[in-house]
Amino acid sequence: MRCLLLAGCLVTALAAAQSDDDRRFEAGRSADRQNWEWRAKQGLQPTEAEKASQAVVDAIAQRGCARAASQLNAGVAKGHPELMLLAGAMYEDGVCLKPNWERAVGFYEKAAAAGRPEALARIAAGYAAPAGGRDAAAALWWALKARTALPAACTQVATAADDADRFVNALKAWPTGQLGACVYAAAVVATIQGDIAGADTAAAYGHQGKVRFSFNPAQGRIDIAEELTAARAPANALADAALRESNQRAARQALSARLREVADRALKRYDKPAAVPADWRSDAEFVFMAAR
Repeated sequence: MRCLLLAGCLVTALAAAQSDDDRRFEAGRSADRQNWEWRAKQGLQPTEAEKASQAVVDAIAQRGCARAASQLNAGVAKGHPELMLLAGAMYEDGVCLKPNWERAVGFYEKAAAAGRPEALARIAAGYAAPAGGRDAAAALWWALKARTALPAACTQVATAADDADRFVNALKAWPTGQLGACVYAAAVVATIQGDIAGADTAAAYGHQGKVRFSFNPAQGRIDIAEELTAARAPANALADAALRESNQRAARQALSARLREVADRALKRYDKPAAVPADWRSDAEFVFMAAR
């Protein structure tokens, strides 16, 4: 479902990337770099897909857009889901490529089909993004497809999601304001989901475990509960236990700061509707694995 005509669609490219988009893209690439560095410290060799991603990211950092696009095309041609996810982000945010939402959606769909389910959440978040005035019905449809954590009232139409016409008609029967409130709730959580849902997110900081984001859409507040532990130290880790513990503590603080930054950026990305039921809650839990 690319576009549902309940609230109007934008099918042309956005005029220019926004500064918030730039920051979101760079935050994701910074996390990628940290993950690669941690894996290297553990003596884990990068996969072919990781090498291809590194080449694109390095080219972007060096402002070599022609080289970045060439490397991207090569990685996509080989079917690497990481490169498809990266291509979607580059088209969405206009990084080294002309912004084009429809192309971004296409690459996100391919990434999801190839094993990166967080790409579906990126589609949901993108359809809800205020820049470009996209489609509310499509945003909610993709959030349901992505299994984004939603208030119970927003999942009533899930059984109709296999038929576009039936889905739109079900939404039209909702009370005034409910769709806007549901899309807001979905968009904020989907943005977080799309940014950090990868199982190795915490591995970039040498940690593993669970993180729960509890979103109160009426208050526009997100509380974060962390159940994280330091992963097994690399074989060549520092022998000084006190220094190693200090490094782990600093990494944990950096990870916590990143999780908070992602949550705050998700809240900032969308305007909260005037009327959101006070009892609505969305609890999204993510499980992070150690570096593999």
